[in-house]
Amino acid sequence: MKLRALSLTNVRKFAGKTASLSGIGDGITVVSEANEFGKSTFFDALHALFFERFGATGKPVKALQPRSGGSVRVAVEVQTGAGRFVIEKRWLAQKGASVREAESGRLIASDGEAEAWIAGLIGDDRDGPAGLLWVRQGLVGLEPPGSSAADKAEKARLAETRRDLLSSVAGEIDAMTGGQRMDRVLRRCREELDALTTPTGRPSGAWKAAQDEVKDLGQAHDALAAQCAALGDALRERGEVMGEIARLDAPGARARRERDLAAARQEARLAEDHAAKVGRAEQALKIAVLEHGETGRERDALAEAARARTEAEHARRDAAEQAAGTACAATQAERERDLARAAHEEARGALRALQDALGGAHRRETAERDAARARDLADRLKAAEGHRAEAEKAAALVQANPATPARLAAAEAADGEVERLRAALAARRPSLRIDYCGDLRVALGGRDLPHGRDVPFDERASLELPGIGCLQISAGTGRAADPAADLDAATARLAAALSACGAETIETARQSAEARTADAARERLAAGRLDAVAPDGLEALRRAAAEAARAATPAAEPPDSRSAAQIEAELDAAAAPAAAARAAFETAERDLARARENSAAAAATLAAAERACAGALTAAGPSETMEARQREAAERERSAAQTRAKCQADLDELIAAAPDLLSARANLTRAEAAAKAAEKRRNQLGERRSALSAEIGAQASQGVEEQRDELAGRLAAASEREARLAGEVAALTRLRQVLDEARSAARDAYFGPVQEELTPLLNILHADAALSFDSDSMLPRTLSRGPEEEGLETLSGGTQEQIAILTRLAFARLFARQGRQMPIILDDALVYSDDSRIVKMFTALNRAAMDQQIIVFSCRQLAFESLGGQRPDISVTGAL
Repeated sequence: MKLRALSLTNVRKFAGKTASLSGIGDGITVVSEANEFGKSTFFDALHALFFERFGATGKPVKALQPRSGGSVRVAVEVQTGAGRFVIEKRWLAQKGASVREAESGRLIASDGEAEAWIAGLIGDDRDGPAGLLWVRQGLVGLEPPGSSAADKAEKARLAETRRDLLSSVAGEIDAMTGGQRMDRVLRRCREELDALTTPTGRPSGAWKAAQDEVKDLGQAHDALAAQCAALGDALRERGEVMGEIARLDAPGARARRERDLAAARQEARLAEDHAAKVGRAEQALKIAVLEHGETGRERDALAEAARARTEAEHARRDAAEQAAGTACAATQAERERDLARAAHEEARGALRALQDALGGAHRRETAERDAARARDLADRLKAAEGHRAEAEKAAALVQANPATPARLAAAEAADGEVERLRAALAARRPSLRIDYCGDLRVALGGRDLPHGRDVPFDERASLELPGIGCLQISAGTGRAADPAADLDAATARLAAALSACGAETIETARQSAEARTADAARERLAAGRLDAVAPDGLEALRRAAAEAARAATPAAEPPDSRSAAQIEAELDAAAAPAAAARAAFETAERDLARARENSAAAAATLAAAERACAGALTAAGPSETMEARQREAAERERSAAQTRAKCQADLDELIAAAPDLLSARANLTRAEAAAKAAEKRRNQLGERRSALSAEIGAQASQGVEEQRDELAGRLAAASEREARLAGEVAALTRLRQVLDEARSAARDAYFGPVQEELTPLLNILHADAALSFDSDSMLPRTLSRGPEEEGLETLSGGTQEQIAILTRLAFARLFARQGRQMPIILDDALVYSDDSRIVKMFTALNRAAMDQQIIVFSCRQLAFESLGGQRPDISVTGAL
């Protein structure tokens, strides 16, 4: 098929107009016009004519309708082996399709028959060869570049078209690998594998269900097998338990345990009795040691009393002599002191008279200073009175607040005591416990103490020990007999302490104490300021202020003929005798004080010596019986020493003959523990036997062994089904692998026809270049130029575009081999080619156009002048 003319009526920019393209030749026809001329409109209209049914209203059809609306008409004149025909379609309004003879205008087919005629012309395989040979504007590669669902479907369609074309033209491949039959076998193999496995080869479908059934049955079988094993273990364990019970219940074993326990008790009882004898001997030895020590101390005390009496008598005589001497010295010192006092008083009177005279002389000179001082003291007095008022106010608050630190401390101590006594209430009363190992019993208050039970008692308890004596137990004198009563008393003390603080709780008492402390601090601050202003006190300051006020008023002084200088000279002359008299008086005072102190000390020493002497005489007793008493004490000391030695010997003899009490007790503990352990083990075994019998009965009633055998049969059948499916998957996988290997091995021959057509065209562009094809997509995969092989996606956009066009030319040659001549239509192709490459591409197009119709639409008018070819006639008319 070749195109000869094309006309569009009311299509896009040609609204209300008819655009015609005529004079299309056999080889290359170039439509080179400016942008917006309508080249892509011609391409889309031609595509719609062949591949959109006349009743279609989809996007490709609506895209042809101008904004003004109306019917869209496209007509094309084609030449086939049967002649020339005009194909016409109308969409959206006045819909219809027709095929007429070009010369006579005779109607060949209309509407549906026309659609069938067109399908027979281009091939009924979807978009036919045009999907491979017609390149829209902006399409660089051999497939749509997008990844949408529509793009993926278009890619799959184009791949299938290429596959069908190659399979149909490669007859020798059909003999080797089955061609299209091989493709169908591979599809069937994949479908059956997909029904049994996932894309990654994991089980799915019937195979997965079989595996799950085997797994479930296996787990159920394992569970029943485990129950059967547990049943066998229970039967075996019950036999072992019953055997051990028989051994424990054997008469000989029970009698042996009883004899062992009785012997251990007898041995422990004898050891305890001997230990009691040793305890009594130790007690006797302790008493003998105490008596021996007491007799020795009595002897030493008599000797010490005799010596102390002699020393006390000597000390009393020495003290009496010393007291008489110090009394005489004190009397003499008092007479000397009286004489010095009289001389001192006389000198002091004379000195005072001179000082008064000198003061009168100076008072006139200091009158002005006294006035200034009076004013200063008045100001200080005012400030001091303010400080005193503040101190008195704070003191009143302190006085009114009873929460003193001592009272707060007492309250906190009482609160702590209450808390302690409350804790003491949780403590239990003292108790005792006894575990008997024999027939003897200990009595408390005339009643035997029970075995192995705590018995409480109060502060004291008296235990009656048969064959030993009475044992007194005291809980301690410091232990409170009644903690509750103590708590009540402590609570009362706490209430009293809080009342003393003027508070109801310990927290309010603390707050009152803090307030009192703050008031006391303000009082101290005010007092400190008062002390700073009036260091000698407020009254002294008042007096000083009053005196300063009086001093500020000159007073009449008695007349004195002496000058101040004369009075000062006389005062200086009298000062030395007065100082000497005062020093002599002070010395006499000190001497008298020392004499009196010495006399008093001597008198006290004498009194002490007399008391010590009287005490020594009393302690020593009559002197005439002292020697007899000392002899008696020495005799008692010797007798006590002999008794002590005998008690020590008796104790040593008992200790030497004593059996090992700890070993006897340990042996008794062992025998009792063995008897208890045997009894406990017998009870445990009985309980275990009952539990095992119940478990065996329950499992036997469930028929687990029969269930296990039934599941084993089902498991074997399921395993056989799973193995059969696994074998089928393995066979299908192997078949697919063999077919893929066969097709891969035949790939070169499979792609031989397209390589045969492509190689001359490719060599025009790249000398010694070759393309390899992908067996799945049927598209070029790599480009080899010399030793280097490059992936198609790594090449530049221009190179990819050039290879895509050359590949389309080769596929067009394959269609021509089948007798399906289809024009190659390129809309604005070769947009990325440089000047050198585009000339080579023009050469390749002209080579292909020697027996192939090629129609090129382009806006690059200057560049495509070098393409050559024929320029068609283009006309646009305004008549509908």
